[in-house]
Amino acid sequence: MNVAWIVAVVAGAGSLAAAPAQATSPIRTPPRPSPASFQVPGRPFAQPSPAAPQATALACAVSTPSGRPLVFSPRVGLTPRRVTARGHLELTGCTSPDGSATFLRSGWASVRADAQASCASARQVRGRAVITWFGVTGRPLGTSTLRIRADRLVAQQPADTLLTGDVSAGRLLGKHVRGGITPPAAILGCATQGMAALPGHGRITFG
Repeated sequence: MNVAWIVAVVAGAGSLAAAPAQATSPIRTPPRPSPASFQVPGRPFAQPSPAAPQATALACAVSTPSGRPLVFSPRVGLTPRRVTARGHLELTGCTSPDGSATFLRSGWASVRADAQASCASARQVRGRAVITWFGVTGRPLGTSTLRIRADRLVAQQPADTLLTGDVSAGRLLGKHVRGGITPPAAILGCATQGMAALPGHGRITFG
């Protein structure tokens, strides 16, 4: 037997035994794809939309009846003092933007409220109004009791506080109410003579 061949075989076996074993790589779990990875090319990824504001259940024109303005006792003057307001309001042309009160077409409100008021401001308003509702045929369709409440100072149009509050009973229960009354012309002489009556018109909303 060839000695050189034996030496070559032995040397090869030794080199194989000395070779270290190959380390096994750990199995790695691929990361979960993010929602953005599913985005369709050319189309923005949809984001959750914010909550929509509460819709208006009813909106009406409001005015004092002809020849029957709101009355104040004592007269509203230049300096703030406690005043009581009484009167009636007509609600006409009512519409229901959210479709929940389409059967209410008009109303008649009796209002009484107390406030710390002057010619230019009102606050600490507390009162009550009862609205009788009518349908398209003029038939009565129930009532709403409005709890009038306005704590913050209201300037420029103090009579607007008479249309601020919440429905505490009857139709539209729980709805927030707000509105405004604008006199047909500037009220002159309030600071010097006082104001005992206020005619006007505006808008009122429920919801």
